[in-house]
Amino acid sequence: MNEEQKEIFDAVEKINEELFKKYNKLDKIDYLPIVSCKFGSGYSTISISIASEFQIPEFNIYFSEQDDRIYYEKSNKYETFYKFIKRKFRMIKEEIYSTII
Repeated sequence: MNEEQKEIFDAVEKINEELFKKYNKLDKIDYLPIVSCKFGSGYSTISISIASEFQIPEFNIYFSEQDDRIYYEKSNKYETFYKFIKRKFRMIKEEIYSTII
């Protein structure tokens, strides 16, 4: 596992733990979103699965070949995967809520 993959794995694990605690506390564990990562030969992906009554849609939010994380020129670094996943999760959540009639 390379450094980027380790950072992805650690961020996904941390977010899943946070989600579990939150949804367990709300007694809504059946609707627990799950963040997952996959690694192949030279690429990485991150997805979010959101449980619903009908199905579990999966949203791909990151593909290493098209890295769309925020780049900070002053520090010459990309946003962390933890911040990236949280930002993308909020965007998906807002988009879902905005389409509900």
